[in-house]
Amino acid sequence: MAIEIKMPQLSDTMDQGTILTWLIQEGETVERGDALAEVATDKADLEIESFHDGKLLKVLAPVGAKVKVGEVIALIGEAGEVAGESVASAKSQVTEVVQPAAPVVAASSSVSSFSSEIPVASAVKADESERLRISPLARNLAQVTGVDVTGINGSGEGGRIVKRDVEAVAGNVKQVAVAPASPAPITRSSVSAAPAATSVSSAAPVVSASAAASNEPLSRMRSAIAALMVESKTTIPHFQMTTRVMVDELMALRNTLKSLPQYEGITFNHLLLKAVALALRAVPRINAHYKDGSLVQPADINIGIVTALDDGLLIPVLKSVDTLSLSDVVGEAKGLVQRARSGRPKPTDLVGATFSVSNVGNLQVESFSAIISPGQGAILAVGAIQDEAVVVGGTLKAAKVMRLTVSVDHRIIDGVVGGQFLTELNRILSNPVLILA
Repeated sequence: MAIEIKMPQLSDTMDQGTILTWLIQEGETVERGDALAEVATDKADLEIESFHDGKLLKVLAPVGAKVKVGEVIALIGEAGEVAGESVASAKSQVTEVVQPAAPVVAASSSVSSFSSEIPVASAVKADESERLRISPLARNLAQVTGVDVTGINGSGEGGRIVKRDVEAVAGNVKQVAVAPASPAPITRSSVSAAPAATSVSSAAPVVSASAAASNEPLSRMRSAIAALMVESKTTIPHFQMTTRVMVDELMALRNTLKSLPQYEGITFNHLLLKAVALALRAVPRINAHYKDGSLVQPADINIGIVTALDDGLLIPVLKSVDTLSLSDVVGEAKGLVQRARSGRPKPTDLVGATFSVSNVGNLQVESFSAIISPGQGAILAVGAIQDEAVVVGGTLKAAKVMRLTVSVDHRIIDGVVGGQFLTELNRILSNPVLILA
């Protein structure tokens, strides 16, 4: 009997996905663990893996199809097996198939200032061997300006090409080309062959860069962030509490551990993640969330690591943090963040968070408050470590100080509980040997 392959939920906020490409074709053999297809979610482009062996009998969601989470996209079975009656019903679940836009002649504009009337073509995903590491904004800008990105050395994380890199190559181009008739893949073999930008007729008015206002369409990621932030601020009643922590001993511990091979690359954030997990275990109410009039108390402590990208952010999730050794926290967190920044998170990286940490300690920010992610009950905001004068035992002394601000959902968390969590977290960070216990 054919096995139905359904659209999985690849992030905590995903409700549908768009099929970008099928990596296995109908009739080809599939093994457990093979990547079946690449899907665009609200946060990133991710691969769907097969959990079954067999042959791909039928693709029910073509490239460009938007499919809701839980609906059937393909059938896997034995060689020669007939797909059966489920094909027609499964095809009816596809909500929309995105069609290429018709060719449009763009109004004149500067490279750095796009008219809202200019369509931005989406790049078709190429084979993994040819895929360029390029952000969505940079890809769109390259499409519009005709810039050859194959020779660009990206300045983003891991050599990723970002918007500023394309702008630098575009240089003194002052007019926008005619939009291509259909989206063209940006690959090492095809982009270099693309025609050069064609200037708009001299009769058309030219808007100078200094006079035109910037008007860029939001990327898919930024649009998703915008929607989630509105949902959070309009449906979750936030309040914030702040504690000041002296971290001299924490800094000393980190300096000692970083010379050991099992702690290579350890940062203050790794120590903080483990301390937060221990504090959540001591005050589990902070790890809960509100849903449909009920308080949901998860069995696990899974911490989302808010990770900034050049065009938005992702929140990869470190699972069961309270049960991990510190060395495992370091290794697993590094892998999660690196995959997120390179734009290639695993399907399991972005799901399951019960609490999140947003750390801007590398910036000159004393303190701030973060917005709770829907589906969670709280988030911790971490400011920079600063030198301050403090009074300890009646004596004035200089100390390294860090401010931590927790935002909580007041529907399920009151001030006393929030204070208990910050007090416990302060105790652990002030006595960091507890992190290693």
